[in-house]
Amino acid sequence: MSVANRKLRLPTAFTLVELLVVIAIIGILVGLLLPAVQAAREAARRMQCQNNLKQIALASLNFEGAYKGFPMGAEFGVGTAWSALLLPYMEQTNSYNMLTMQEDSIINAQWAAPLPGMTTSPNDPPVWRNIFVCENPISAFRCPSTVMPVQAADISGDNWIVQKRAVGNYLGCVSGRIADDRRYRTGVPTPWGTTGSVEVISDLDGVMIQKVNHQRIKRNDRSFGLTGATLASVTDGTSNTIAFGEAEPDLFAVPEMGVLRENNQPMMGRKDHWYIGADDIDTTNQGDMSEMLGSTGVPMNYKKPAAGTPEFAAYEISFGSRHTGGANFAMVDGSVTFLSDNMSAVTYSALGTRNGAEVFSLDQ
Repeated sequence: MSVANRKLRLPTAFTLVELLVVIAIIGILVGLLLPAVQAAREAARRMQCQNNLKQIALASLNFEGAYKGFPMGAEFGVGTAWSALLLPYMEQTNSYNMLTMQEDSIINAQWAAPLPGMTTSPNDPPVWRNIFVCENPISAFRCPSTVMPVQAADISGDNWIVQKRAVGNYLGCVSGRIADDRRYRTGVPTPWGTTGSVEVISDLDGVMIQKVNHQRIKRNDRSFGLTGATLASVTDGTSNTIAFGEAEPDLFAVPEMGVLRENNQPMMGRKDHWYIGADDIDTTNQGDMSEMLGSTGVPMNYKKPAAGTPEFAAYEISFGSRHTGGANFAMVDGSVTFLSDNMSAVTYSALGTRNGAEVFSLDQ
């Protein structure tokens, strides 16, 4: 047979070597692309987190415009937190209208229920309806990078429980200097002429404070106001003062929530963060301010130390995040910035005070 009449025989499939080469190339490409995809996803999550803080910061400015003061950090002895007061300015008016922020001779509204707890409903009587609102997840109070569950059971230090409490990631800045989440005092004068025991935050240097000790939104038909610090008191500059920041609750404490009563004695407890209100803030012998408030007097992304130490008390009230290298913060003027956890401790502390008269640069 001549060469001209001979048919060409083409391979009908890949050889084993060729297939292995193709698989290796695909593996290398996936290895190169996967980190880029993950980085893009984290960048999107970080941006959404910044949008959440922007929404919270603008709500606080709208609140300040209406009431001539920023929302109080927490209503100790009653249970309400700053986040509840911002609900009408975050398109959550229905939730706000369900709340009863009062604990006195007229009504004793609760933020948790005795064990084993209760299944909540918007149709509950006002004394229990606050629990329903606390169990309702609100995306603006949750960082998309968090590894926490959306809801978790939580037994307070008073041994009452919220079965499916919505977990939060944003704290109001109560100070730029303190490193302890307990400021419990006895014999403190009240605005209504008596004395009592309460967590004292009215003298702190942050924005999310109380105007007076024992401040009540309403007590026996008397109002003591919703506000804490005023805009005029932010003498360090609204763009140089933190109002809100990120905080990541302790993932490993989640199994304890709903199983173990929280120990809110000094230097004990859990790094747990929530929103709307809380039984530990309601109960006067607990006063766990770190559930809703943080301090830049503690380094960002502070590592968890052993319970029962001063370092643990600092850890509870620290800011931090799941974002690499730092965390997002909202300033008083409504701007949002990402701060490095390697920044100067002096500068970081100064950003948390509203009237410290510090001289610093964000580049430090």
